[in-house]
Amino acid sequence: MWLYLHHTAADLIDLDPTTGRWRPVDDAEKPPGVSVLADLPVKGGYTIENDKRYYSYWTSDEKFVFRTDDGAVFEICQKRGDGSVVMVPPVLRSEIAPSRYGDGRLRQGFSQFRLMDAATGQVVFELDYNVERYQRLYQADFTAAAAEQDLSDWDFFVALQGAIEIFEERAASGRVAFSVQDDGSAQIQGHRMRRDELLFADTGQTCPRSGVWACLTDLRVSVAVTQGEPMPSNGGRPVQWVWSRTD
Repeated sequence: MWLYLHHTAADLIDLDPTTGRWRPVDDAEKPPGVSVLADLPVKGGYTIENDKRYYSYWTSDEKFVFRTDDGAVFEICQKRGDGSVVMVPPVLRSEIAPSRYGDGRLRQGFSQFRLMDAATGQVVFELDYNVERYQRLYQADFTAAAAEQDLSDWDFFVALQGAIEIFEERAASGRVAFSVQDDGSAQIQGHRMRRDELLFADTGQTCPRSGVWACLTDLRVSVAVTQGEPMPSNGGRPVQWVWSRTD
């Protein structure tokens, strides 16, 4: 399984989830012509803290897991065939707090990441890590992409906490978010769409094809739009739509 180093969005490794062994992925192994991470068969990411590796990825049976350097695996949620999500018991929640020394003093530049059993509050994993280096990288990014990025694009544990919160919300609401399979296809309202069949349009854009369009943030929401009409908003908010089927 291919994973990328989170704060670089590069440095691919091939992890064997059974043994925990990994190896670097050589450029020659990548499909020809591929230039962006989204077009690679990447199943998650990893980070390195104190010379130890921590991973988050999707398993072959569509479970999202967090894995520690010593091989402990914490299952977070599972994706159903329709794209909806259910939390895997015992339901885990996360928090990030300032790191402290044993005498209670703040440990400058460090944060503590914790995973806890949501029902009992018991901490099942905790790690103190150097958050300051990710903050420096984030603040020093002056590229065009910086306007759309936040600390989670650099800090693996901030991103993991955000993912868990999103999965909790999706599980509670039943929301079905758009997702792409390894082969580039997507399941949209019961229809399997190939990569070359996917068509997207934003709110306000002229509709490029008549038919039923589904909202990317919740595929349960759909509207019928005629070609040439402006694409609508959803609940008064601009969204992106994906074409689903003819009327």
